[in-house]
Amino acid sequence: MYINKLLFIVITGITMLLASCTTSDTGTNNLLVDSTEHESELQKTAIKVPSPIELYIFMYNANASFNKDYLNPIDNHSKYTTRIKKALNLGIYASDLAYCTVFKQNKETFTYFSVTKKIADELALTEGFDENIVKRIDANMNNSDSLYQISNDSYATAVRFLEQQGKEDLLPLMITGAWIESVNLAIKSVQKFDPNNEIVIRIADQGLLLENILELFQYVKNNPEYSEIIELLVDLQLSYDKLLDNTDVVITKRQYDEITNKIKAIRALFIG
Repeated sequence: MYINKLLFIVITGITMLLASCTTSDTGTNNLLVDSTEHESELQKTAIKVPSPIELYIFMYNANASFNKDYLNPIDNHSKYTTRIKKALNLGIYASDLAYCTVFKQNKETFTYFSVTKKIADELALTEGFDENIVKRIDANMNNSDSLYQISNDSYATAVRFLEQQGKEDLLPLMITGAWIESVNLAIKSVQKFDPNNEIVIRIADQGLLLENILELFQYVKNNPEYSEIIELLVDLQLSYDKLLDNTDVVITKRQYDEITNKIKAIRALFIG
């Protein structure tokens, strides 16, 4: 119970996007819906990005195997000295934390909680969260509907906190890092390409989420520090756009290799 609560707090309060703890019965992604009346444009865009936790639950239910060697090594933490690298890898480590938790790996869950918390502290992102959220989580840990609503509330609070602190430019970085890591872990769980493999199809569907992620970068597009990341994501989107021309299959082997190679290269750049 304690580690579940810690996970939920870290994911909703620190990384913003990993807020949803449930998937729909049909297997489609739940979108976060902010119920507050006064949303910022950043909030309206960010809520279109579903949680990587949902992808991990999908993988777990599809009998994918857990492999800790696929994670970003915690020793890499010392290499992340810039604000951008810290934000990207906060998302990556939080995504690894979610992966460990969904696959019931208690030892790794504690390890990745610690490194996620450490980077969040370095970015001063663990301040200002409502203690009432913690109490509501504790009281509703077994009620998925209540947790979903709590996640919406804490999500909105966290985004407002970033905006009030002048740190809203970190949001697209954290979301990008977490998304890239989740897709990379999905790719590594595929042993052999099969266009009918349910995880392969889910990887192909990620192009829709990438479009939403790119929308987030409109708020920082004039900052030259973000130009390389934006260019990489736009190039990846071009590869995903090729899937729109398919008629007989969702994704071909050639298209799959092109997309997965680009995702692996982006992830290597982010964690390097």
